[in-house]
Order: sequence, then structure tokens, then C-alpha cells
Amino acid sequence: MLKFSRLLVPLTTIAAMVALAMILLPTGATGAERAPSPQARSYVFGHDVTISEPMQGTVQVYGGSVIVANLIAGDLLVVGGSVKFTGNGRVKGNLIYTGGNVTDAENRVDGHVYPLASLEGAAASMTKNAIVASLLLVWLVVAIVVTLMSGREIRLSSVEVRTSALHCFVLGLVALTSFVLTAIAFSYLIPYVIGIPLLAALAVFAILTKVYGMIAVFHAIGTLLAGSRSRAQFAKRTWLRGDLAMVVIGVLLLGAIRLIPAIGTIAWGMASIFGVGTALATKFGRREPWFLAWRPAEA
Repeated sequence: MLKFSRLLVPLTTIAAMVALAMILLPTGATGAERAPSPQARSYVFGHDVTISEPMQGTVQVYGGSVIVANLIAGDLLVVGGSVKFTGNGRVKGNLIYTGGNVTDAENRVDGHVYPLASLEGAAASMTKNAIVASLLLVWLVVAIVVTLMSGREIRLSSVEVRTSALHCFVLGLVALTSFVLTAIAFSYLIPYVIGIPLLAALAVFAILTKVYGMIAVFHAIGTLLAGSRSRAQFAKRTWLRGDLAMVVIGVLLLGAIRLIPAIGTIAWGMASIFGVGTALATKFGRREPWFLAWRPAEA
């Protein structure tokens, strides 16, 4: 039993990594199935691309031209290249471009066609970034409120993620995988009368864990970037010397990275894994045992 308990964490970690890889990595083609097209992605940088398969959502191409030969369900943004329609090519949303020409777009764009330099094009291209910026503002407000209420706990959790980053990452990966598997179990293996309340409780706990953990990650990033290296340096400071300042700096830095296409999504996802692991590793900053600690009786 003792040997099995020692192997439990490594085996769970391996299972979590395998499950995450199965979710994120594309599957190969077998038999008569077609492999996913290399162009089937939302962001393309530095080369030309041909849309030969239907695409869901917005497609953004930077530094290359586009041949639209199939359906794009969202908008098409092309920076530094031309756009040519052929075959069944069609854009359900808007076509925004700059640095090139648009060919054979008549009756193939359901929305509007305009250059990025125009006011309409700039507004359309900034719509998604505006939504992300609004969510970051909500994160900033929540982070400030939580830090003012529980600054000491946030600081302790920040120390944990900076000193035991690998432990927090592995624990967060295992926890997120466990959340998903538990939610599936509640949804399909338990009657709805019991499963729905359990699923709601799990969702609330997962959200609270991520919110607290992300704030701890914000604090850690701010401390690494602008934290004082000695007590003398800390004493000389008038600004950037408290937990709230560290959290705000972390939100602004990670938020700026979040606005970068593709890279921002990956960075925010990694921060979420670190955050969940940090929240669980530090018991939300309290460092209390998860279960009752056994102590020998005193005479």
C-alpha cells in the first residue's frame, strides 16, 4: 500500500499529460480519412496561404497573401498581402486588408470589404482586442479587491509559485485534468438530480481556484519584474512597494502578452495551470493541511 501511494502522484501526472496531449494534439489519418490541412488554423505569419477547407471563426494572415478557395465562417484579416477568391471561396463576415489588393470578391463577402487604414477597418480589427481588454479590466478589478482583502495569503502563494514552479505546474495540470474527468463523471455516471448540484459545486470551486491562483501568479510576475532585491532598496521606495503594486504590474504585463495573437492564448493558459496548482499547493494561502493532522497523545 505504501509503494502504491508513492507511485500515485507520478502515475496521475503521466495520465494528465497524456490526456492533455490527446486533447491538444491533432490525430493522424487512418484508412480513408483525410489528415487535417496545415492551413486549418486561425493565425498565419510570414507566408502565403490557401484556404482549401472550411474554416470556423476569424482568420488572420500577417505578411502573406491569401487564396480563398473555401468558406471562412468569420472575418478575414490580411496584413501585408493580397486576397484572391476562387472556386467556392466565400467569407461570411468582413474582409479587412492592407498592403495588397482584393481580386474577384464580388458577391463572395457577406459583410463589408474595407482597407485596414479606414476607420471602419480599424474598428473591426480591434473588436476582439477590445473584448479581451474588457476582460482584462475585470481581472484587474477582481485582483485589486482580492489583494486588499487577503494580501498576506496572496503573498504566501506568490512565494510558492516562485520557489516551487515545477511543483505548482504539475499539480495544476493534474488538478485541471481531474476537474474535467470529474465533470464528465458527474454529467454521465450520476443521476441528474444528484449530478447537477455536484457539477455546480465543482464549477464554483474550479472558478474560485483559478481566480485566486491567477492573482497569485500576477503577484509573482510583478515581484520578479519590479520587486525589491534588498530591505534597503525596499525602504527607499515610495512607489511599487506593496502587494497591490505587484499584482497590478503582473496584470498589466500578462494582459499585454494576452493581446498578442496565438502567443497570448498559450501564455494565459500556462498561467492558469500555474495558478490552479499554486492555489491548491498553498491551500489558498493558508498552508493548512487538507485533512486533520495526526498528533500523538500527550500524557
